[in-house]
This record gives sequence, C-alpha cells and structure tokens, in this order.
Amino acid sequence: MQRSMLAVLLASTIAMPAVSAEQGGINAAQGISAISMPVASNAEADAQLSAEELARQQAAEQAQQQLEAIIGASGLQGLGEQARNLAQQVLNETQAPLGFQYDVVDRLTPLWAPDALQNTLASALASLDDQQRELLQSTLNSRRLQNARNKELSAIADQNSRNYQDYISRLRQQPPAPARVALIKQLDEAMQFSALLSVTRSSVYPQLQAVLRDWQPPENWQAGLQRDVTEFLLYVHRTTPNDELQRLAQAYREPVLQQWLAGVKQSLSGQAG
Repeated sequence: MQRSMLAVLLASTIAMPAVSAEQGGINAAQGISAISMPVASNAEADAQLSAEELARQQAAEQAQQQLEAIIGASGLQGLGEQARNLAQQVLNETQAPLGFQYDVVDRLTPLWAPDALQNTLASALASLDDQQRELLQSTLNSRRLQNARNKELSAIADQNSRNYQDYISRLRQQPPAPARVALIKQLDEAMQFSALLSVTRSSVYPQLQAVLRDWQPPENWQAGLQRDVTEFLLYVHRTTPNDELQRLAQAYREPVLQQWLAGVKQSLSGQAG
C-alpha cells in the first residue's frame, strides 16, 4: 500500500509545474507532513476503534462477573441440585434400569444442567437496568441475607444427621406457637422458596412419568412440600428471634429482588410447560 501511494505521489510531483518558495510552494518538510496526514488520521481512527472495542469488552466482562455474583449470592443454582436429587430418589425407589436413568438425564439436562439453569437465571436479569442490578446485588450481599444463607447451607448439610431427624420428630410432636409458624410462612412467601421448589417438582415429575410409565407422583405432593419447607425453615431459624425473622422477610420483599424471583419462576414454569 505504501509503494502504491508513493508511486501516485511521484507521478503527481512529476506532472506538477515547479513552484518557487516565493509563490507559496510546498517545501520538502511540508510535503512529508502532507503525505503523513492521512496515515496519522487512519492510525488515530484505528486507535479510537480499538479503545471502543476494549471498553465494550471490559463492560461485557464486568456485566458477566456481576451476573455470576448475583446468581452465586442468591443460592438459586441449588434448584438444579434439587431437581437431580428428586429424580435420582425416584429412580432408586423404582429400581429403574440403567437405560431408563439415561433417558431421564437426557430429558432433564436441557433445563436443569448447571449451564442451562445459569442461562435461565441470567435471562430473568435481562429486564433489569444497571441501577436495578446494582441494587439487587447489594441486597443479596447484605449481611442479613448472607447470614440467613449460611444458616440454610448448614441446615442442608444437617438434613441426613440424627440431630435434624430428632428435631423434626420433636417438631411434629410439639408444634411451635402459631405466631412462630406464621412468621416462618411469611418468610417462605417473601423468599418464594416453596413456590420455586414447586415449579422444580412440576418440571421433574412429567419427565419421570414419560420414562417410568407405571409411576405416579405422590398424592397431594404440594401440601407435603409446603410442610417440608416449613419444617426446614423452622430448623434453619431455630435460634433466630421473631423480630429478626420479620426483618429478614422484609429484606426479601425488596421490589427488585421480588421482580427477579418472579421472573425466574416464570421462566422455569414456561420451560417446564
């Protein structure tokens, strides 16, 4: 390209009549400057374009990091584990052949594999603007919600322990005060905990039925799920004072958090259907 431009320039110079300095001609230094100007302009344009591309890339990376941070802080990836555990439990109980197990996995993967669920959770964030996502991330990272999340994770780890089973047994024999149960149910509603688990089961059960033709979901499983969630949250917050339960439920009622959770539930319901 440089040789071609130089050849054109030389041809133009040869064809041009000689112009003296007194006539305002272009001297050698000015000629070099004139030749260099288009190259400099192109270089500046390329640099500007590169800077814009870099800025877009950095913005995209920051958005992805924020997305992953929001999903990680929410704990909603645990829904995929719930789906897989539920399916495995039924497959074990029915002693399903290995081929049937593979069929169930193939049916659940498009929605409940980690990457698929990540995409579903991310798609529900698309309706939020930058300010809303910042507020959502700040809410999920608040000390109150993080403390509650740590209690939940600890309780999940305890579920197969003797202590957990003994607590549930005592709970059924000696139910807590109705006011305490009411606060737990208000918290569940604010978290949309049982609602999201219900969507999960509504997604998994038809896939199991499609493979295990003689199997049927438990009768009144929704009521059983509600009881299990209430008992689980009572265990999680067995040392949490009532006033703190109220503040925790209020924290979950943050409008942008409710908007996202509703979007997640709608996305999962749509794909399950």
